[in-house]
Amino acid sequence: MGRFPKALVMTLLIMEITAIVALTTVWTSLSELHASQVIINIALGLSVVGLGVLAVMVFCRAMAAERRLENSVDLDLVAAVELFPEPASARPALNAIGPVTGPNLSGGVLLAVGQPVVHRVE
Repeated sequence: MGRFPKALVMTLLIMEITAIVALTTVWTSLSELHASQVIINIALGLSVVGLGVLAVMVFCRAMAAERRLENSVDLDLVAAVELFPEPASARPALNAIGPVTGPNLSGGVLLAVGQPVVHRVE
């Protein structure tokens, strides 16, 4: 599914719930205040206009999110290819204690006092 249908579906789902809550709130509040039917209908119409503006804003945000998702997937793929251009068999393997972090694992500033020295298992 493309970017447009995904954003449209997300917008419709969000706005459906929002519209039900907002229109019910307006109708209930004005009915409890014993407003006339004309006033209630005008308030509901204004609420629908506001929900339309909100729907456009939500759709624009959804499209921007879909664009970011598409671009981030491509960037992650490019970054992974740049990090590991050689085949997987040429990458350093795990040793018996943990992952290899570099060519010199016989000590260094990252080791805590009293921590055993780790040597790479060949």
